[in-house]
Amino acid sequence: MGIKGSVFQSAGKLTQHYLPGAYSRIDFVKGAGGFVSINNGVIFGDSKGGKPNEVLWFGSSSDAEDVLVSGKLLDGIKHAFNPGGGMVPQKIGAWRVNPGTQSTYEYLETADPMIVLTSRVYGVHANQIKTKLEAATTSGKKITVQYKNETEEVWDNVEKESFEIQYTGSDASALMEISLTALITETGEVGAEVEDLNLLFTDFPTIQDLVDFINAQTDYTCSIKTLTPTDASSELDDVVAETDIKTNAVTAESSLQALIDAFNTSGYVTAEFKSTATDREIPDNVTDWVFLSGAIAGAYSSTEWAASLTLAEEEDIQFMGTSEEDAAIHTLIRNHCIKMNAATGKNERQFLAGGAAGETTAQAETRAKALNSEYGLLAYPGIVDYDFDDYTKTKTYSPAYYACKLLGMFVALALPEPATNKDVGILRWEKKLSVVEIENLIKVGVCVGMQTRAGRLTVARSMTSYQGSELQKCEFSMMREALFASKDLRTAVEESFIGKAMTNSLLGRVDAIVVSKLSQYEGLGIFTGDIPYWGYKKTVQGDLIRIEYNCNLTAPTNFIFITSHMSVYASIAA
Repeated sequence: MGIKGSVFQSAGKLTQHYLPGAYSRIDFVKGAGGFVSINNGVIFGDSKGGKPNEVLWFGSSSDAEDVLVSGKLLDGIKHAFNPGGGMVPQKIGAWRVNPGTQSTYEYLETADPMIVLTSRVYGVHANQIKTKLEAATTSGKKITVQYKNETEEVWDNVEKESFEIQYTGSDASALMEISLTALITETGEVGAEVEDLNLLFTDFPTIQDLVDFINAQTDYTCSIKTLTPTDASSELDDVVAETDIKTNAVTAESSLQALIDAFNTSGYVTAEFKSTATDREIPDNVTDWVFLSGAIAGAYSSTEWAASLTLAEEEDIQFMGTSEEDAAIHTLIRNHCIKMNAATGKNERQFLAGGAAGETTAQAETRAKALNSEYGLLAYPGIVDYDFDDYTKTKTYSPAYYACKLLGMFVALALPEPATNKDVGILRWEKKLSVVEIENLIKVGVCVGMQTRAGRLTVARSMTSYQGSELQKCEFSMMREALFASKDLRTAVEESFIGKAMTNSLLGRVDAIVVSKLSQYEGLGIFTGDIPYWGYKKTVQGDLIRIEYNCNLTAPTNFIFITSHMSVYASIAA
């Protein structure tokens, strides 16, 4: 998992830091470090760009747009970065479910592929990358790469001299050949040469190794030309058999590799040597633009979702959101979280989902009852906000995007802090709900957005979709506390003790770590009360240590009831 971040929790907000430095926040209180990740939020969906089936982390909406290009996933990320209430997430992850592919192009020498270009981006727009290979201005080759009408990338005079060799012996003839695997020389009478050197690149892996060995031979001189003598000898260009190294010195080059290296500095493509090639030759010039091709957007169905969720099992994620509105997909995500939160899943997480625009309260209730999960919430209603494609206009976004805003909110909120009564960064709700409608939705586990009498646009109550009555399972923030404490304590004892000898010293350290962790959770505000935790018990049975404890999870402040006992003043004059 790597080094653990230091948690800075204060003023109702939370950030997790890895870069040493001083960080401040107005009215802060001291946080604690050494915990598992607390606030990694990832939104799943479809986009035009971005590598599929892995977490792509972004620090801003503009960073996400550069990679994802467009699509519902990008819209979800943009909403997550603007949850409202002055909250700004440090980072939001994106997971592209639709398996977009990369475009490719092969540069040939005669009919043999030498260099394979692959787009850095995924999706149909990758087919708009074009390239050409021409004679250089001075020597070598000139490369040009361009995406759409963006500024051209140009590399001129691309070549690389590696070393110079000459035979200085008394034989009448000396010939050299360089193949994929070896440098071979033959010497003797003209037409009757016999093998003299056979230097396998596996035995002489660098240019320096080759030159040093050749110089150690009586009848050869060899000098390094490259500025990087540690270059691989296997990257040498082919030298045709029977190349005369007696009459004049011959320069061996690695110019094919120089072309590959230049392409690999492009912002649009990567390059590699064609693995099936039988020699290393300089590709033929292609002076007219040629486009990379073969990229597709990829299908977007439950099959791709199932594959993505399987791959996501190993990722460090605490909150899963989605721009997808399909109830069947929400069920897949719920089942994924159930699996991850089980004893064998060991990777606790929560999910946030929302339905389609225009749905009625009855439809939202039906969705919540179908989800019925303490691990996830259903957001409702939809939102009206500025159109990302034209900020002079407004657009109605489905409840799925309200859920994305909630994800961004929880990423920024401190561990015990609920989203209840927090401002939501929107222009207005898709529909204004009555108090009766809001209460009915809360009763069935819908996380409702409301407009207060003062005109504030807020989260009415950050509920899970759980259909029972236990407060811990109904409140999203309390489930967050429970899942975090479970994962963090388990990780601490597992990393410290599993696989170690169960000595008395180890058993004492178990007590120290568990009690220290429970104390830290009180400090974080996730355990509360006159006695925040109690009843710690450790039982040893053979190779098994059983740990038990009790705690009071911190609940949100949802209700304050005021009773005013009022009387009519009366007095009897003296």
